Amino acid sequence: MSQNTTANNKRIAKNTIFLYLRMFIVLILTLYISRVVLEVLGVVDYGVYNVVGGFVAMFAFLNTSMSNGVQRFYNYDIGESGGKNISQIYTTALYIQIILAIIIFVLAEALGIWYINNVMVIPADRIVAANWVFQFSIISFLSVIVQVPYAAAIMAYERMNYYAIVSIIDVFLKLFAVINFKFINSFDTLIVYGFVMMLISATNFFLYFIYSKKEFASIRFSKDIDKPLLKRMISFSGWNIFGSFAYMIKDQGLNMLLNGYFGPIVNAARGVSYQVSSALNGFSTNIFTAFRPQLMQSFSSQDYQRTTSLMFSMSKFTYYLMVMISFPVMIEIDYILHLWLGENVPDGTAIFTILVILNMLVTNFNPPVSQVVHATGNMRKYQVITSVILTTILPISWVALHFGTSAVSVFWISLFVAIVNQGICLIVLRGIFNYSIRAYIRKVIIPCTIVSVTVLPIPFFLHSFLEAGVTRLILVLITNTIASFAFIYFVGLTHSERLLTKEIITKNTKRKS
Repeated sequence: MSQNTTANNKRIAKNTIFLYLRMFIVLILTLYISRVVLEVLGVVDYGVYNVVGGFVAMFAFLNTSMSNGVQRFYNYDIGESGGKNISQIYTTALYIQIILAIIIFVLAEALGIWYINNVMVIPADRIVAANWVFQFSIISFLSVIVQVPYAAAIMAYERMNYYAIVSIIDVFLKLFAVINFKFINSFDTLIVYGFVMMLISATNFFLYFIYSKKEFASIRFSKDIDKPLLKRMISFSGWNIFGSFAYMIKDQGLNMLLNGYFGPIVNAARGVSYQVSSALNGFSTNIFTAFRPQLMQSFSSQDYQRTTSLMFSMSKFTYYLMVMISFPVMIEIDYILHLWLGENVPDGTAIFTILVILNMLVTNFNPPVSQVVHATGNMRKYQVITSVILTTILPISWVALHFGTSAVSVFWISLFVAIVNQGICLIVLRGIFNYSIRAYIRKVIIPCTIVSVTVLPIPFFLHSFLEAGVTRLILVLITNTIASFAFIYFVGLTHSERLLTKEIITKNTKRKS
């Protein structure tokens, strides 16, 4: 292994540590914040906020696509030329984001007000509050759009420590806000909540803006627009937007469908289940975030063997981490929800959460694959095929609900389509990037499957013979962790990976002694 590769691997490890410190703090506080928000708003208002905020968030597919595109161009330039063209990329990205903000503002205002006042299932006395929350959500989202060139620069230059600091500030501001909500009597709590979230979003923008301007000399606005670069960025992001549109249809389309058939209480249950899923998914996102710059730069420098190795490692390590975290949550979901939300758990939340976590375990194999596609820049075929597959979820779910199935059927349909989509993604990638599907199955899928089927029965067996309570929860967590470490080490890792693990443990032990 070359010194450069070793240094890059150390940087990945360092960034991952920063991101996990951030994640533990954010996770604990977010879970508490969610409980207080549900308690203060109530199930109905919580469901209203989930749908109204979700309607604005459905336009996030445009912003997410642009954000991934900007970071891709930053990383590619750093790997190819050492960052000589960052200023032009920044200027072009900022120009695009401002235009995008204007487009989203017009679309959201035109469609959102009509939807809230004419289609959305909501108590009559909450319509005014819903409209206020909608306006605050739009402003919040616009600040997120404009911060993209700055946040992407921080990620591209791998300043994960500052990214972690901003996230922690964000969650502490939310904690301070929700604690004080309990003392609000003279104002509508839902409206105040939306207003405060807007202020926090604006604060995040200024934190990213000030740091980027101060730390990166290349983040400077240029009067001249690089038209060829503008075309390349729009072309890349255009296909990315096409693919992200499918995810928007899947998420917000199903949210609206469930609202139409079952009302805001089911939306609240779905909202809670996705709170749990998002908290867990944050752990895997940390790995993706730490690996992404290196993957992009390895491809731009034509080190394709390392690109393949990073893709396999991201896929496998992420899944192993999720096994250690998600299995105990699924097994103890009823008790965890009761411990977290008390008596305010919406009906159906437990089964929704289990199915959402299973879906998450499947879809976590996708980001490493899609990141390689992003690195190649050949987006069209991949995005068209996967988008068509994902958008089938909505009509299939509509047919199922039309014939009287329960809300849970929607989650089963989503899980099945996610499995099919992941298999297709691997096949499509083979036509874009030269890697072996057999090697992927042998080195990633088979070890992950073996670890899953051997680990899961052990904590589940313990769960079956003990009474619900803190003692059982702790024992399930400990048992699952020990079993996971054992089977991952002896079954899930290759010989070279085990040697590397021993080396890391030995170095850390000597350092502490």
